[in-house]
Amino acid sequence: MFSTTRRASLAVLLVAALIAALTTPSFADKRDDLEKQKKGVSGKIGDAKKDLEQSTQKYANAVAALKKAQGKLNAAQSKLSNTRGALATAKAQDAQMQAKLVSTQAELDAAVARLSQGKSELRSSEAKVEQFAVQNIEQGDPGMRAFSELLQGEDPSAFTEQMSLNDAVSDDQLATMQGLAATRVLLEVNRKRVTKLRDQVKVQREAAAANLVRKQQLEAAAEDQRAQVAELVVARKGARKTAARLREADKKQLASLESDRRSLEAKIRALTPKQVNNAGGDGGGTLSYPVSGYPITSPYGMRFHPVLHVWKLHDGTDFGAPCGTPVHAAAGGTVLQTYYNGGYGNRIILNNGRMRGKGIVTTYNHLTRWTVHPGERVKRGETIGYSGTTGYSTGCHLHFMVLVNGATVNPMGWL
Repeated sequence: MFSTTRRASLAVLLVAALIAALTTPSFADKRDDLEKQKKGVSGKIGDAKKDLEQSTQKYANAVAALKKAQGKLNAAQSKLSNTRGALATAKAQDAQMQAKLVSTQAELDAAVARLSQGKSELRSSEAKVEQFAVQNIEQGDPGMRAFSELLQGEDPSAFTEQMSLNDAVSDDQLATMQGLAATRVLLEVNRKRVTKLRDQVKVQREAAAANLVRKQQLEAAAEDQRAQVAELVVARKGARKTAARLREADKKQLASLESDRRSLEAKIRALTPKQVNNAGGDGGGTLSYPVSGYPITSPYGMRFHPVLHVWKLHDGTDFGAPCGTPVHAAAGGTVLQTYYNGGYGNRIILNNGRMRGKGIVTTYNHLTRWTVHPGERVKRGETIGYSGTTGYSTGCHLHFMVLVNGATVNPMGWL
C-alpha cells in the first residue's frame, strides 16, 4: 500500500502528465490512448482522493477534539476554583466557630463557678437565719428579757447596754436576711445564665461539627477535581499535539496542491493559438454566471484559510450554492480536464477560447460530480456539473476561477 503522501504525489504527477498530453497539438490523435491511461490511473486517483479527504477530516476532528478538551478543562478549572473558594470559606468559618465555642465554654465555666459559689453563700446565709430563729425561740425576745431584768432590780445602765446590744443584733440579723434574699436572686440569675450558655455551646458544637463534615467533603472534592484537571491538561496537550501534527501535514499537502495549480497555469499558458482558437468558444467580452441567484460567500484575493488557518491567495470567487445545484458553462468551449484535486475537489477545466483578445480558461471546483468529459465541446449555459463540498472545503459552494493567458484573475472582472 502506498502512503498518503506518495498517493497524493502520484495523483498530481499523473494529472500533470495527462494535462500535458491533452494540450499538445496532436490531442485528437492521442485521445484514445489518453483515455486508456486515464482509466488505468483512475483507481489510484480515487485512492488519493480518499486519503486527502481523510487527512482533512482528521485535522478537523483533531481541532474539534482540542476545543472539546479545552472546554472540559475550563469547566473543570472553574469548578475546582469554586470548590477551593468554598473550602477556604469553610476553613475560616471553622476557625471562627472554634474561637467562639472556646469563648462561650469559658463563659459557661465562669457562670457555673459563680453558681456554685452562690449556692454555698445561700446555704451559709440560710444557716445564720435558721440560727437566729432558734435563738429567738429558745431565749425569747431580747428586749423583753432586758426589760424584765430591769423590773427585777437590774442596774438601769445595764439595761441601756443590753438594749443597744439588742439593736446591733437586730441590724445584723436584718442585713443577713437581706443578703439571703439578694443571694437567692443572684442564684436564679446565674441558673438562667448557665442554662442559656449551655444551650449556646450545644448549638455551636453542632454547627462546628456540621461545618467540619462539609470542610472534609470539600477537601475530598477538591482533591478529586484537581486530579481531573491534571488528566484534562494531559488530554488537551495530546489533542493539541495531534492537531498541530495534522496541520503541518496539511500545510505540506497545500504546498503540493499550489504547486499543482502553478503547473496547470503553466500548461495553459503553453496552449498554442490554434488550440485556443479551436476551443469552440463563443467569443464576446464577458462570461455568464456559472450559478445564478446565489450570494458571493468569499471573494477573490488574500484571505485567512478556514481549514489550515494560514494566509493564502483565494484564487477564485465562491458562490454559496447548496450541494447539488446545477453548474453551467460560463462560456462555450472545450473541456480540457475533469479530475479530483485534494484542494479543489472534483473540478472541471474548460478552455473558452479568445475573449477580448486573450486566452480564457475557466475552472469549476468542489463539485459533487461532473457531467462532461475531456475533449467535449460545450455551449454557454450548458450544465456541466453540480456544486458540492469536496476537497478542502467547509461547506457546500462553487469555487469559480478564471485564468487569463494562464494566470488567475478576479472572476468578477469578467462576469
